[in-house]
Amino acid sequence: MPSVRDPYTTLASLGRRTNSGLRLSALAGNDNDPKYTKKASRRAAFNRKRTARIGSLFRSENMILVRLYFDRAAAFDTIDELGELGLCQFKDLNENQSAFQRSFSDNVRRCDEMQRVIRYLVDQINEVPQLSIAPSAFSGPGTGPSFRLDDLDAHLNSLEKTLLEMDANADYIATEYNETKELLCVLERAAEFFRAAPLIQTSSSISSSSTRRLGSAGGSSLAAGVFGELSALSETPSIVVEDGSMSVMSPSVFISETQGLQQSALLSFFTGTINREKIASFERVLFRATHGNCIVRFADVHEKLADPQTKLKMDKSVFMVFFSGSAVRTKVSKICAAFEANIYSIPDDHENQMKALSHCHTKLSDLVKVMDTTASQKAEILRDVAQQVLSWREKVRRDMGVFHTLNLLNYDTSQQLFIADVWCPESAQDDVRNALEIGRRRSNAQVPSILEERPHASDDVPPTYYKTNKFTEVFQGIVESYGVAKYQEINPAPYTIITFPFLFAVMFGDIGHGILMALFAAYMVRNEVRLQRMGKRMGEIMRAAFDGRYIILLMGIFSIYTGFIYNEMFAVPIDIFGSRWKYTSESQMACGIDNCDDPASVLPPINPYPFGFDPVWKASKTGLLFFNSYKMKLSIVLGVTQMILGICLSYRNAKFFKQKLDVLHVFIPQMIFMTAIFGYLVFIIILKWLIDYNAPSCAADPMCEPPDLKSVLIGMFMNPGNLPANMTMFPGQNAVQMVLATAAIIAVPWMLFPKPLILRAQHRRRKGYTRVGSGDDDEFIEDNLRGPAFDFGEVFVHQMIHTIEFVLGAISNTASYLRLWALSLAHAELSNVFLEKLLYMSIASGNPIAMMAGFFMWIAATIGVLMFMESLSAFLHALRLHWVEFQNKFYLLHGDGVKFNPYTHAASLEQD
Repeated sequence: MPSVRDPYTTLASLGRRTNSGLRLSALAGNDNDPKYTKKASRRAAFNRKRTARIGSLFRSENMILVRLYFDRAAAFDTIDELGELGLCQFKDLNENQSAFQRSFSDNVRRCDEMQRVIRYLVDQINEVPQLSIAPSAFSGPGTGPSFRLDDLDAHLNSLEKTLLEMDANADYIATEYNETKELLCVLERAAEFFRAAPLIQTSSSISSSSTRRLGSAGGSSLAAGVFGELSALSETPSIVVEDGSMSVMSPSVFISETQGLQQSALLSFFTGTINREKIASFERVLFRATHGNCIVRFADVHEKLADPQTKLKMDKSVFMVFFSGSAVRTKVSKICAAFEANIYSIPDDHENQMKALSHCHTKLSDLVKVMDTTASQKAEILRDVAQQVLSWREKVRRDMGVFHTLNLLNYDTSQQLFIADVWCPESAQDDVRNALEIGRRRSNAQVPSILEERPHASDDVPPTYYKTNKFTEVFQGIVESYGVAKYQEINPAPYTIITFPFLFAVMFGDIGHGILMALFAAYMVRNEVRLQRMGKRMGEIMRAAFDGRYIILLMGIFSIYTGFIYNEMFAVPIDIFGSRWKYTSESQMACGIDNCDDPASVLPPINPYPFGFDPVWKASKTGLLFFNSYKMKLSIVLGVTQMILGICLSYRNAKFFKQKLDVLHVFIPQMIFMTAIFGYLVFIIILKWLIDYNAPSCAADPMCEPPDLKSVLIGMFMNPGNLPANMTMFPGQNAVQMVLATAAIIAVPWMLFPKPLILRAQHRRRKGYTRVGSGDDDEFIEDNLRGPAFDFGEVFVHQMIHTIEFVLGAISNTASYLRLWALSLAHAELSNVFLEKLLYMSIASGNPIAMMAGFFMWIAATIGVLMFMESLSAFLHALRLHWVEFQNKFYLLHGDGVKFNPYTHAASLEQD
């Protein structure tokens, strides 16, 4: 925990400094002081001008470290207001304490428990189809329902207890209803069993059992009915009743002594319900376990019954098992329990059975009324809860975020003050002061809240913060997915806004596909308020598309633009200005309409197609070669241009951070190397486009022919000074190439050696000399020990790695931009295949059904393959070109930065 001096002593000492320009009344926020007001206005204007120069999307905002002092009574309201402002990142001043040792850990746990109860209430509301949750009426301090957290906690606990009791009662009533329903079915089916096997005599010692459900576990609690001889049974075991007791005789004894018996034999029985799917196994196990000494009867129930235990509806059957003997009775009981059969006791005479049936009908009617009443009472409670539950959840989440933040603060027990160290944008100082004052007034605290700007330690890196809006945040997110910029390092996002959708469109150029993409994005932009309210209901894929709606819109617009250049609309060329070529019978090759006096000469048109490619190239046999040549060269031009832009931005970084060595010995040799090789390649590509090799002057010169640019570039290093005449494009080209090759070779050691050697020399000059200071010696020694030690070997190896990476990367990155050509070619050819094989072939068949099927298949392939899969592929390739080929020239060269993570209520409300 950092040591903190008395804040009033600190502020008083600040006020006594004549050169500080600050008074205690200013720090305390005394708005009535005219000198403070005038001085604060001048300072705020200066800060705004400085921020306008530095803090923008090109560089991160200028951040300051401030210390806040506020009274304990104002702590909660102050943090609440700062959370509403959302521009303060709090430092943890209690790093040595665990989460359970902090002052407000009990409040955090209570809020967490309240969130659990709210989730339970939301689940209960969602189970009622007629109910819908109303939007939150809580939109900030002083708005929406006014309630204290303690009152809300008590109310939530009371609601949970009430609903749990109602659920328990409803569950008990539902179990009673299901049991009664099953008993009713058993009574109805059992009467049929008894009519099929009429009663002869019943033991007087067995009283009729009450109509209650018996446990399926069997045992002594099972009451089995006892009946006389059943004429319907083919086999009747004998149970002899003597003096009220029963004796069991085996079937063989019964057969041998049948004629001597004077009393009727008796049978016991079990009756109940069982899952219909288990009937076959149940009957088989009973037969084997009792060795055939039992008889089972089944009757299907024609409606699904809910099981009393599991509440699951299933097809069931009523069963009745007749047996004799206690041993068999125990076996049957255990088998019924194993098969999860529900056993019920029923009266043994017809009159009592009819009474039990009537009782079941009455009980079912009463249970239905009770269940309806309970459900209506619960729905009424949940209807009131649904109007406020989101407001409660928002209130709890906000307060929980405040308590989390209060756990980060230090508390001065002597002055009864909370102390907070906060990172905030320099331009937001006045807003922070206003939030402190509003929090103090809300809490009616008497002690003023104070803001003190403090210097930060050298190892305390300020966080990186960019002001973004709903349009620029998606591009900033693309950049920061690669890594967070170092504090005030130049930001690639402003350039990515244009270059990303453009490079995507180079690979996805088609007017029709671009229109579909732009319309989809325009729909989301037009309805963004309604879609924003849907939240997670949109689904993960749709949510990702919605978040990137503006970049999708730009990708669609740029695709329309490049589609006009390629002159393709769903792979079909459009003739807007009229073709400038025509075919004649005198030659297989076309000639220009305005330059076709000699068709055999195959001369191009004098006035070419005004914009984009002439539509005749699509059907030409040499069209694919022409498109390939153009797109390949265009990819190189765009790639080298973007990489040179990245190197130029590295100069802006070095200049801003006053890194003179990086300017002289990194930027300059890198620029020389890149322009001497690949900049020269771009130059001769453009020059080749500009030279008219069909001109009469060129036709008379046998050496005037289009050179192979790859051979020119390779010969520049492999055979310097010996440029063939047929590859010469301008006078003095041989000398220029020798100069450029020499400069490129010199640039490599220039990048490698000077910077490490100069750093070592500077270190040696500083070694042995110390800085004179007025501070404590121990603090000075500690500061020196904290600084990194200079290691020439490590610095040299680091520089060598960067040099090798740049030299090899210049070649590989340039080749990597050829993916623009490859993806563009793949997109065009795939569109053409779908058009010809699905649409044109079905039209050529002349069958209306085939034509309709081909049309819908073409639409499905266009949307599914080209608009989704192909667009995703082009998006990922454009992402790679920006992350690797462009940003590695200037971005994150000296390590990652720290993203600004302010405390804000919006972040607290978005958590699950």
